[in-house]
Amino acid sequence: MRQLSDFPTKHIEGNLAFGRDGTVTAYFEVEGFGYDFRDVEQKKAPYFNQMVFLTKNQYDLHFLLIPFQTDVTSIIDKTIEEVSRRNFDLKEHGLVYLQSLKKTVVANSMNGDSNQYHAYIGVQLDVSKNKYKEGNVGTQLISSMKAFVEGLNSPVYKAVGLDPYDLLKSEIDAWKEQSQTIESEIGSSFSSPVRPLSAAETLFLIEYNFALTNEGLEFSERQTGSKVTGTDQEGHVYEAVRPNKKSFYDLQNAEIEEYDPKTLRLRKLVDNEIKEQFVQYLVIDNMDSVNYHPGFEWLYKLQTDLLFPVGVSIRAYHKSNKKIRKELSNALLEYQDQKDEARKAQSTVDKSVSSSEQGAIQMEEVFKKSGHPAYACSFVLRVTAPSMMDLKIRVEKVTNLLSRDGISLQTPYGDSMSYFMEFIPGSRRYSSDYWQEVSPGVLASLMFGATTNIGDNRGFLIGFTKKLKKPVFIQPDLAAKAFENVNNIFDSLSIMVAGETGKGKSVLMNLVATLSALTVGSQVLVIDPKGDRKSWVDGIPFIPKEFISVWTLGESETDAGCLDPFRTSADLREAKDICMDILSYLADVSLSDDGYSLLSEAIEHAGDQHDPCIGAALNYLKDLYQERPDYMSSERHSALERLISTLETLRKNQLATLLFGEIGQQYRVLDVNKPLQVLMVQNLKLPEKNTKIRATHKISEAILISITAFTKQYMFKHDRSKHKLILQDESKSIEKSEMGSELIDFIERKGRYYNTTLLKGTQKSSDYEDATNIGMKFCFQLYQAKEAENMLEFYNLPVTQNNRTTIQNFVRGEALFQDIYGRSAVIEVNTVFGELLKAFDSSTADEEERQWEKEREEKDFTTVGV
Repeated sequence: MRQLSDFPTKHIEGNLAFGRDGTVTAYFEVEGFGYDFRDVEQKKAPYFNQMVFLTKNQYDLHFLLIPFQTDVTSIIDKTIEEVSRRNFDLKEHGLVYLQSLKKTVVANSMNGDSNQYHAYIGVQLDVSKNKYKEGNVGTQLISSMKAFVEGLNSPVYKAVGLDPYDLLKSEIDAWKEQSQTIESEIGSSFSSPVRPLSAAETLFLIEYNFALTNEGLEFSERQTGSKVTGTDQEGHVYEAVRPNKKSFYDLQNAEIEEYDPKTLRLRKLVDNEIKEQFVQYLVIDNMDSVNYHPGFEWLYKLQTDLLFPVGVSIRAYHKSNKKIRKELSNALLEYQDQKDEARKAQSTVDKSVSSSEQGAIQMEEVFKKSGHPAYACSFVLRVTAPSMMDLKIRVEKVTNLLSRDGISLQTPYGDSMSYFMEFIPGSRRYSSDYWQEVSPGVLASLMFGATTNIGDNRGFLIGFTKKLKKPVFIQPDLAAKAFENVNNIFDSLSIMVAGETGKGKSVLMNLVATLSALTVGSQVLVIDPKGDRKSWVDGIPFIPKEFISVWTLGESETDAGCLDPFRTSADLREAKDICMDILSYLADVSLSDDGYSLLSEAIEHAGDQHDPCIGAALNYLKDLYQERPDYMSSERHSALERLISTLETLRKNQLATLLFGEIGQQYRVLDVNKPLQVLMVQNLKLPEKNTKIRATHKISEAILISITAFTKQYMFKHDRSKHKLILQDESKSIEKSEMGSELIDFIERKGRYYNTTLLKGTQKSSDYEDATNIGMKFCFQLYQAKEAENMLEFYNLPVTQNNRTTIQNFVRGEALFQDIYGRSAVIEVNTVFGELLKAFDSSTADEEERQWEKEREEKDFTTVGV
């Protein structure tokens, strides 16, 4: 057993790792960008972005791709912790759900070996410490002597109370400023947000190397140095940090054993039981020096094609164009010398020499034309497994995968500890073997930063990715939190759900609404125009009926007039506008008609009454008709007669009694106090596709607009600190009208400020024209090619044959999900509990029919087999 007494890192300050060799490296996390659904041209964009950075860069770089096991139970535990510290009506029921979910996940092996890969880049800030320096041996020696003399003049050598090993605070601050400059330079280079790590995260990357794969690591705040001061002869006081070696010993929470010349074994005592993990390091000993893109994204393929974790460390040491050309020129002279000596001896050189010479000639030509720098790279892959047999299988799979891209791997003999050290932030390159001289294009083509991650990795579970079965967690209110470590692209809380009927939209929307109420403590309002949730009146799994209010408007006489726009709108001005929009739509009058101005007069009059309502507006029109003013023309009087006749006819409709309020009427107030409120309307009839619009259809749509006006009022009334979720099914029926569209747009735009999520559900992709105010997006099957193309454009994804076919061929429960970070992936919605699926399913088949169909299918299959 061994521990690292000579630890390569001596101090951590924020994202700065101070190496024992004098280097200072700033580490940043590259949040990651989606890659799967891009076309060839779009795949070139991140390549060129990285090329710009790599060609201008002058620093030594350290790329890290670290797989963190997605521990579903750990995420659930964190959600339980969050729920426990809050106060809301469904808190105890939410905890019951989460505990049940945790048990089910464990029992059904849903907590499998899936990984979330995180990409980090380290930039060595002190150019004087670069591995490769300009100039010859003589000039480098002079520079070293000069630096040595300058070092002796440093206050750490002259100030009383300071040691040579101490780090001056002024120097640390200078490195921090340089790190901030670097951050802005690389911010646009990796097609996604880039942020500096905290001290806890930087230490976490160090501790990761000593952790077992199935072990949950936590960020921990610890100091790796103590503050000290010193005073020089002139009385100047200097502040400094004295590194603490012991702090790095404490990070080594596992014992390391060289199990054999190619393998390390990590062992740790966990709950009085020794757990172990086997590790092998693979290095690239040969790869194509000519870059091509797309097609060489092997770094991304490790994430998409392997189910087990593979860590990657790439140390890329900068070489100027002048230096690499000089080295290539010297190499060509050596090859020429070998050929000359062989000619003298009347023999031929080895074929490998000729091959190497041709390669050097090609590279010299490339660097001569481009003027680009080169990078001397060390590519190291870290493969882990719980047993030697599993390790052997995994190593073989990695080797086979990369061999398809012409990459040859070796397992160095006796150098495992050297490569172990190479993964540690702030460390150096310990081995002098297996160097790869590459152009910036080769590094850029790896697609560092491309990710398969999806969702928030916190909150509640909605399903799993289709490809690798990774769990997908979301937290609907996260986009409004403005947390520093959450670099979301979309700030809107609104969620879009689209797709054909019967493909899983309702299940997802109901799942998000229910789990928001249970685990986020959200106040949930469900607008259900189809009456799919009537059964919720008796409660749903995990939410007893006393916490649910299912109000079917129109069942009681007290519902009459409750949806009058004057009674549902947030203020009088808005009420007048909505009332005007609804009545002009119902009466089919336009701005140029006499009836439009008459309506406007009536609504203004109604607004001035002590009990404003549509009934007051109708009374004004009837009084105006009976007491016709002398100045009113016959045409205008006739228009007034038609308007009154139309509105009075509509008023007799059963649904219209909800909309047409009367003066002095005792009506039920829309007051939502329960955690989960469902609003349905009895006999509501929305127009189907290609259906002739009838009066009932118009009234139904007008009712939805009035309900939407109430949702705006609902958004205002509740405390901003409390998250609200409004599930608006069939939202397109509302957005058909100008006023309805304005209301929906307002809720979307202001939802973030009022901490309100609008969950919009509809069938067609063409119902959505603007993605600006939408955060998360879910698209289920869209069978028509044009609809699929519209949705891809809405997602800002390329309209390719493959992408279009993917959406067209989704089966029930599959959806294309785009999260608030702009990443897209195909997921399979999973309620986990069958009881929830049954409660959420809006299909017409009952349990007896399902069982009969299952038996019939099995019987038919048996018959075919015979």
